[in-house]
Amino acid sequence: MVSRDDPGVMLLRRERKEGLGRAYRHAFGHVLESGSWDRVFMMDADLSHQPMHLGALDEALDRHSMVVGSRYLTGVSVLNWSIARLNLSYGANKYIRLVTGMPFTDCTSGFRGFRSGILPVLISSNIKASGYAFLVETLYDVWRSGQDIGEVPIVFVERREGSSKVSMQVFLESLLTPVRLRLRRLIRGQ
Repeated sequence: MVSRDDPGVMLLRRERKEGLGRAYRHAFGHVLESGSWDRVFMMDADLSHQPMHLGALDEALDRHSMVVGSRYLTGVSVLNWSIARLNLSYGANKYIRLVTGMPFTDCTSGFRGFRSGILPVLISSNIKASGYAFLVETLYDVWRSGQDIGEVPIVFVERREGSSKVSMQVFLESLLTPVRLRLRRLIRGQ
């Protein structure tokens, strides 16, 4: 459904929740099918990802196929998180880099911009993750496809309302996905 106020904004309603990854793949499929955009941005709608950083992502897309808004590029740029949550996020990124070999400081960031030419990689049937691990798997697949990926610093602000949707299943998928990606690379050379 196209917004009445801005035809560049489209709302996709889904019958039931099927995970973050499936929702993004559904949206990416619509963007690819429309052929209307050459740059695509993804961000949290709760304003944890601040719109003021969109300009930096857009500018970096002049040099890269994909750009990740990183909370850790210039130290730690997260507001209103507990030390435990910050350590978990920072440690998860170190774990992902160690297991997968990816060089990025923030593999779990959902604040990204990319050129529409990489949409086929993002909706590829190779991608199995449906929860937050989708972010890791898509970054990994774009990186392994040889695309140039950049990072720009952002300040992440904890949401004011709502709560995290991380279930035990999502946590386990996030823990196992880097291992699965590494094994896939070793077995199939992907």
